[in-house]
Amino acid sequence: MFVKRIVVLGFLFVLVSSSIFAVEGTRRFGIFAGANNGGRGTARLRYAVTDARSVSHIFTSMGGIYAGDNVILVEPSVAEINRQLDNMERQIAQARRNGQRTELVFYYSGHADEDGLLLNRERFAYMALRERINAISADMRIVILDSCSSGAITRPKGGIHVQPFLFDSSVTAEGFAILTSSAADEVSQESDSIQGSYFTHSLMAGLRGAADMVGDGRVTLNELYRYAFTQTLAMTETSTFGAQHPHFDIQLSGSGDVVLTDIREISASLLIHEDLSGRISIRDRSDFLVTELTKTRGSPLLLGLEPGLYRILLQQGNNFSRAELTLLENRTTTLSMRDFQTIAAATGNRRRGDDSEQEDDSWQNPLGTSLYTFFFNVVDEDFRFPLIGFVNIAVGNFNTLELGFVNWNTRNFTGPQIGFVNTVGGDLSGVQISYVNTVVGDTEGLQLGFVNTSVGELNGFQTSFVNTAVDGGRGLQLGFVNTSVKAFRGVQLGFVNYADSIEDGIPIGFISIVRNGGYRAIEYSFSEFYPFTFGFKTGVERFYTTLFAAFNPFEDNRHNQIAFGAGFGSIIPINSSFYINPEINCLNAQLLEHDDRDSREPSDWPFSNASSLVFNLGYNINRYLSVTAGPSVTWLYYGNQEPMEPLFSIYSWEINERNSMAFGARAGLRFSF
Repeated sequence: MFVKRIVVLGFLFVLVSSSIFAVEGTRRFGIFAGANNGGRGTARLRYAVTDARSVSHIFTSMGGIYAGDNVILVEPSVAEINRQLDNMERQIAQARRNGQRTELVFYYSGHADEDGLLLNRERFAYMALRERINAISADMRIVILDSCSSGAITRPKGGIHVQPFLFDSSVTAEGFAILTSSAADEVSQESDSIQGSYFTHSLMAGLRGAADMVGDGRVTLNELYRYAFTQTLAMTETSTFGAQHPHFDIQLSGSGDVVLTDIREISASLLIHEDLSGRISIRDRSDFLVTELTKTRGSPLLLGLEPGLYRILLQQGNNFSRAELTLLENRTTTLSMRDFQTIAAATGNRRRGDDSEQEDDSWQNPLGTSLYTFFFNVVDEDFRFPLIGFVNIAVGNFNTLELGFVNWNTRNFTGPQIGFVNTVGGDLSGVQISYVNTVVGDTEGLQLGFVNTSVGELNGFQTSFVNTAVDGGRGLQLGFVNTSVKAFRGVQLGFVNYADSIEDGIPIGFISIVRNGGYRAIEYSFSEFYPFTFGFKTGVERFYTTLFAAFNPFEDNRHNQIAFGAGFGSIIPINSSFYINPEINCLNAQLLEHDDRDSREPSDWPFSNASSLVFNLGYNINRYLSVTAGPSVTWLYYGNQEPMEPLFSIYSWEINERNSMAFGARAGLRFSF
C-alpha cells in the first residue's frame, strides 16, 4: 500500500511540475571541444583548449547558455563527442516537449585535414559530424570549426548558400549554420602574440560586441561571420603561411537572423568613444588578452566584459598609447582618448600544427653571462651541461639535469629536476622530484613531491600530498588532496578530489566533487535491517562514493542501534527514465544499551558489521528526484553482541556463531543536485 501511494504521488508530481515549470522562449545548448593533440605526424598545439574554454565562457556570460547546458570537452575522443551529442539530443527533445525553442552550438578548435577532425589517433569525418548534428531535433544548429582545411565541411550534397546578410531581429529562423576558420585547402593559424588562433580571436572580439554593426547591443550570426571573415583575413594576409579565408554555409528557413550574444546581459561593459580609432588590445589584471580589435572613427562601440581592472593598448600607426580602467558591476564605463598616455613597443605566428615559434624571454640573466660554481649557478639557454649546485637558475629553455636545493628554469625544461624546490616557468617535459614542484606552463611527465602544481595543462602523473592542475589536463593524480581547476581526463585517486569536470575518467576517494557534470545526491532509504538510512553521494555517475548514517529503533528502547559507513556505486543509464544502479556498502553498527554501557570499556561495547551488494533499479521522476529499489545480498558479522534480527521476513542462514548471510531488499528516494 505504501509503495502504491509513492508511485501515485510521484506520477502526480510529474504532471504538476510539467505544467507549472514548462518554460516558453529559447533554450540554447553548447558543446565546446578543444584538442591540442592531433596524433602522430602533428605538432602539439598551444591554444586550442584555451580557445574552447574562452568561447564557452562568452556564451555562458552573454550568449544565453546556462552553465548546466554548457559542456567543455578537453582532448575528446570520437566516442566522447558522440556521447555528449546523444546527451544533448535527449535534453533538447525534453525542452521541445516543454514548448521551448531550442538551439545547439557546437565549437571545435584543434587539428583537422581535408577529411575530418583529428583527435589524437582518431578522425571524425566531416560528413559524419555534419549528419550527426543535423539529426538532432533543435530548431537551430550552429557549428563553428577552427582548424586547418575545415572549409571542407561546407561542401553539402546539394543545396545552395543563403545570402548571409540578414539583420531582422526576430528569432523565427530555423535550420543550420556552419562557420569555419579556413577554406578546404588552407591552414589555420595561431599566434603567441594573441595567445590563440586568429579566427577564434576575431570570433571572441565579435561576440563581445565588435561585430555589432547596427549598434543595437546584440550580435547576430551573420554579423559575426562578416566580422570574423574581415578580421581573420586582415591578420593573416601577410603571413608566411598564406591568407586565411573563413567559410560559411548558412541554410535557414523562416525569417530573421539568430542573435548569438546580447552585450546588455553581461554585468559590466566598456563603451569606446566614437572619436577613438586604431588597433585596440584589452588585457585583464592577469595580463590575459581578452580581446583585440580595430576601431574606426565615427561611431561608438560597446563591448561586454566582466568587472575588474583592464590595461588597454592603443596603436595608431607607429604610435602606442596605454590606459588603465576599472569596470564596475552593472555600470558602463566610457573609454576616450584622454584616458591614454603615450608610450614607446612583435611576435610569432605559426600554422596550427607547426613547431616554429618566436618568444622573448621575460627574465634575462642579470649577470649577462653564465656563472657555474657548483654552489650558485646561473646559465643561459645555450648551456648544455648538467646544473649541480645549491641554487640552479637556467635562463631560457634548458634540456639537461638540474640537481640542487633550489632549481629554477625560466622557460621550457626537458629532463629531470631534483631538489627541495623545483620551478619551471614554461612547459615541463620530464620529471620533477622535490618537496615543492611548480610548472607554470604545461606538464608532460611526472611530478613527485609533497606539493605539486601544474598551472598549465597536465598530461602525465602527479603524486604528492596535494596535487593541483590549474588548467586541467589528462593523466593520473595520486595524493591526499587532488584538484583540477578546469576539465580533467583521467583518474583522481585520493582522500579528497575536486575537478571542474571529468571526461573519460573517474575520481576515487572518500569525497569527490565534480562541479560540471558531477553527481551529487542526498538519499533516504530503508532496508531489512535499517528503516532510517541517510546517504550523501559524490563523484560522477559512472563511479561515486557514499557516506552513510543509519538508525534502527528496537521496540524495547534498550537496544537502539546506530550505524555509520561508506560505499561506492555506479549509475548505468538504460534510457532517459530508467537506470541500473549497483552498489557495495558497508555499515558498522553500535548497540546503544542504556543499562550498563557507561561502566564498560569502549572495546567491550556491542557492535556488528553489515557489508551489502545491492542491485538497484532506478527511475527518474524528474531532473532532480528519483526512486530506487532492488534486491541485496548482505554478509553480517557480529562482534560481541547477539545476532541482529531483521525488520521483515527474508531468507537468511547462519554460517557460524559470528557470521551469517541474508537476502533482502532495499528502496530509496534520492534527490540529486
